[in-house]
Amino acid sequence: MALTICMLNNKGGVGKTSTCHHLSGEFAKRGRVLLLDVDPQANLTQGFLGSQAGSSIPAHNSVAALFEDSFTDPQSLIRPTAVKNIFLVPGSRAMQRHDAPCPESAGDRQLVLRDFVREAGTGFEVILIDCPPNIYLSAWCALVASDVVIVPVQPEDYGAQGIAVMREVIKAVQAGPNSALRLLGYLITMRNRRLGIHTVYEKTLRDLYGPDVFAHDVPLATSLKEAISMRVPIGVYKPRTKAAKAVSRLADEILNRAASFTATGTRRVA
Repeated sequence: MALTICMLNNKGGVGKTSTCHHLSGEFAKRGRVLLLDVDPQANLTQGFLGSQAGSSIPAHNSVAALFEDSFTDPQSLIRPTAVKNIFLVPGSRAMQRHDAPCPESAGDRQLVLRDFVREAGTGFEVILIDCPPNIYLSAWCALVASDVVIVPVQPEDYGAQGIAVMREVIKAVQAGPNSALRLLGYLITMRNRRLGIHTVYEKTLRDLYGPDVFAHDVPLATSLKEAISMRVPIGVYKPRTKAAKAVSRLADEILNRAASFTATGTRRVA
């Protein structure tokens, strides 16, 4: 069964989508990877399929179809990308009509992604779910479907503001539809080592949350943006760059953490 990872923060602009994009390339070196784009903005889909993909893909060929009562062929939504071992369930703007607030009262609709992951997961080693910057139905469903959640955090005041909300949401999911959900960690993204403010906020995060903060981070690097414009992960675009090596180290840490959680069942949000 695939390791299912939800990439989520209640704050926008913290690197959720780009982190999914680049990590998929590292995980693809180890086996088949499935990307689920549940953000109505569909930026992850555009990163692999082109800038018009979010608006041009019909709703019945996107993740939105899973939320339609009449849809009966979930496997048909999985499509290959141009990168070996990376597959995608595209996002689309059609998700907006399903992405309702108060998701905990959505009944069986909370389980839509969970049921899909259980069916599709046998064919993949890792499933990465990219979410919108809110806790509406699509993000809630992603948490219900996942084994672990990664919370990307930019080391600045605004970037770190989503943590308190995320801790409460994770506990709510654990108390409800997914008691097995675990916080894999807070991931520092867009880290610029030349900025003193980033150093200060990183220290603050590590002082507050200790081992819940990943040891490795995602740097602020032009090559990461260039790779997305080329529709490939950094490990395919420029595998020898510092940025590519940083993403590779992060992928190793993620898999090691996930393996330790499976063995011990620890790190439930307190």
